[in-house]
Amino acid sequence: MEISVVIVNYKVPAYLYLALESLQRSVDYFAMAYAQRTTGVPPEVVVPTGIPRRTSSSRQHPAPDLVEVFVVDNHSGDNSEQLVTTHFPWVRWIGSEKNLGFSKANNLALKQSKGRYAVLQNPDTVLSEDTLWLCWSAMEEDPNVGGLGVRMLDGRGIFLKESKRGFPDPAAALYKLTGLSSLFPHHPRWSAYHLGHLNHRENHRVSVLAGAFMWVRSSVAAQIGWLDERYFMYGEDIDWSYRIVQAGYTNLYLAQTSIVHFKGESTQKQSMRYVRLFYGAMMTFSERYYDRTRFFWLHLLLRAGIAGRAFLALLRRWSEWFFHPLLDAAGFGFIMLWLTRFWEQSVKTNEGLVYPDEFRYRVLPVYVLIWVLSSVLNGAYEKPYRPHRLIRGILTGSLLIGFVYAFLPSEWRFSRGIILAGALLCLLFSLVLKGLVKTLLWGEKSQSPQHGEGRVVGYGQESSLEVARKLLQGQAGRRWLGSVSPQANQGTLASAKQWPELVKFLQPDEVILDTRTLSYKELIGTMEGLSGQVSSFKFLPEGLDVLIGAGEVCWPEGESPGLEALPLPTASYRRGMRAINLGTGVLLFVLQAVGRPWLRKEFRSWALPWQLMVSRLQWLSYRDSGEAPSVFDLGALPRRSGLDSDHAIRTWVRLQYAGSPTWELWVYALGRFGRGKDSVWSRP
Repeated sequence: MEISVVIVNYKVPAYLYLALESLQRSVDYFAMAYAQRTTGVPPEVVVPTGIPRRTSSSRQHPAPDLVEVFVVDNHSGDNSEQLVTTHFPWVRWIGSEKNLGFSKANNLALKQSKGRYAVLQNPDTVLSEDTLWLCWSAMEEDPNVGGLGVRMLDGRGIFLKESKRGFPDPAAALYKLTGLSSLFPHHPRWSAYHLGHLNHRENHRVSVLAGAFMWVRSSVAAQIGWLDERYFMYGEDIDWSYRIVQAGYTNLYLAQTSIVHFKGESTQKQSMRYVRLFYGAMMTFSERYYDRTRFFWLHLLLRAGIAGRAFLALLRRWSEWFFHPLLDAAGFGFIMLWLTRFWEQSVKTNEGLVYPDEFRYRVLPVYVLIWVLSSVLNGAYEKPYRPHRLIRGILTGSLLIGFVYAFLPSEWRFSRGIILAGALLCLLFSLVLKGLVKTLLWGEKSQSPQHGEGRVVGYGQESSLEVARKLLQGQAGRRWLGSVSPQANQGTLASAKQWPELVKFLQPDEVILDTRTLSYKELIGTMEGLSGQVSSFKFLPEGLDVLIGAGEVCWPEGESPGLEALPLPTASYRRGMRAINLGTGVLLFVLQAVGRPWLRKEFRSWALPWQLMVSRLQWLSYRDSGEAPSVFDLGALPRRSGLDSDHAIRTWVRLQYAGSPTWELWVYALGRFGRGKDSVWSRP
């Protein structure tokens, strides 16, 4: 057995399918090249462009004596096992009853592996056909190479800097943490963490390899041990790389082959969990291998930097629903107080008007509260920022104030002019504030199509891409422009050689990559060639009618058994659910204050209302969606109505996600305070 590949899966069935499909092709090529080598015929590293389509019944292991593949599932609870066993019966499936983390899950399979080389592969990676063969050849050529990694691209075809890294000693970690490595990306010292001074198109001896696709010689692993299970996620690849070097071997960065690694979105990287796991792993490594006495001040600065990053991540997360509205409220209040004084001294001078304290300290705060709440409900604080949402929010709030104003007694109707002038000034203030927050805090870059509609071009054979075109028909805002083929054919837009001219004139937003007729090597090369010009790429895998891209999976309507079938909730749905969370949090806080003994034990925690109000905990959510934990299961509502089919329930949830929460959800949320078995109240 030459190669043992281990893939740890967690709730990404479509990505796992694509990873295994590309791995199958790479194993095919490896078996062919290995057979030629053993017969004395030097193989040509040429990948054919025409790929014969397989059926699920013909997916047999091409090299059972050369390559073994394990998939360890960290209790996904989706249809991953069904997809793997149906389409890749030669893969060894290991299911875990809980989420073990990356290191423990990999070690489960590594301890059973028999290959001369152990390979870690992420489920969100796509290999080229020649990847296994080139990596194996490089390891065979130099027995001193203990570990190997390859050139990785993200889902937009852009090179990933973590493909080659230096050891995160306290100084290098601090430079990365403080942003110096970004300011000087090619300096050998400031960018030591990502080795920015080394050309990523050339092979290099490096310090650290990425666990997304990492080769380790099994004899070396037997000497230094498997992955350190003290790392739950992040850091275990750094630790393993370090132990390889400490044992006297080298780590090789191989630039001759490229793979795609779909990475988590930036919103995930601003979460507290990411900061805690990623930088915590960096801190753990630094404390384990670098002398605390010698690096005392650097360790202290590193801890301060991690705390600062954590605070910034928290601030970014809070800015949308707490920090920014609070700034608006403070600014609106100051504006209205100033405007009141200006009105007295400049506008109503001749009338000798003096506004009473009741107006300043009771009425004006109500105006401010209405404007802020109206802006929240109109999505003014949602990303990406859109000025029309704020304008709509201030206008709606002003109309509400005017409506109430008309019914007030004459002694409470102080001035319509202040309402109108205040609305305009508050709108101007908030627009300026949003611009500053967007630039300084969020660092937001628009990822939406520039043309008002997603222009889509396919790359491959028109007959295969017809599947992609039908999949996109149900996607709002997307327009199919046509296809490009390796050689220009009748009915296609252009040939592959004309990509630059086509992109220049048609400016497509998305390219569909047809793996059914073209090789992964060619498609990955196309991604890199178009990187920076096309914002999104999606693969159409062989054997499964689904489109897979960075952060998005398009399944056929009604045929989506996996968790990825659930779309992201719309902004209006999220706003409605936040309103439910906020309202129930406030109500629960009041109930705890006045009727704590009558509440069920699990609802007496003072932290619960706060977690609801800040949406760290959801009052209602679909528990199989992988979102934040919830108090009550949204799927219980259709079940109570008589629906017991998982597909019917998921379809109902999809409809909910598509718009604002219906009145049923509001009634259901309030009903949780009733006398049912799952209510907030203790049973009599």
